[in-house]
Amino acid sequence: MEFPEREEDIVEFALRIAEWLEQHPDAFPGMPFSAAELRSSVDTFNAAQARAADAEARAHASHVATDRSLERLKETLTAHLRYVEIEVRGQPERLSGLGWGGRPGATDREPPSEVRDVIATKQGDTSVLLEWRPPVGGGPAAAYRIQRRKRGGTWEFVARAVDNDFLLGDQPRGVDFDIRVVAVNNAGAGEPSAVVTVVL
Repeated sequence: MEFPEREEDIVEFALRIAEWLEQHPDAFPGMPFSAAELRSSVDTFNAAQARAADAEARAHASHVATDRSLERLKETLTAHLRYVEIEVRGQPERLSGLGWGGRPGATDREPPSEVRDVIATKQGDTSVLLEWRPPVGGGPAAAYRIQRRKRGGTWEFVARAVDNDFLLGDQPRGVDFDIRVVAVNNAGAGEPSAVVTVVL
């Protein structure tokens, strides 16, 4: 007989031996452990396992709370930055102190550079949530043009966004289509982002 490997099998094995020793107390008088000691060891293990499970549950709850807090922080920052962008419209260089919308000192006398890291984060029946990171070069982005094409087709304008995410609705079902995002300002449009392919 091989020694068991799984935790539950080891516990069952120990309890079975403890029960046999209790039923046959004189079978092995020189046994180095008693049935009571075996049961105590099993109880100690079960208690440790319960504490570990509780700690794991608390850690999971902590991660969930952290994710929710980060999402609230993002929403707060997005609202404030939207207000600031409206306030400095026509003077985008004032955003450089916030580290937002282009490199320090850049103005909208030159187009933004390429939008970064476009991803489709959530999909519904006929909608997809797009997120991206703003350009790091060129002038600050005043808005973003979202473009779409069927595989092998031509690009078409489908939406305009002022934030770094956008819920694109009323999209075709069962069709592969490519999406890209272009940053624009008063000087013109930047280079298109890398393409993300979506199938609903």
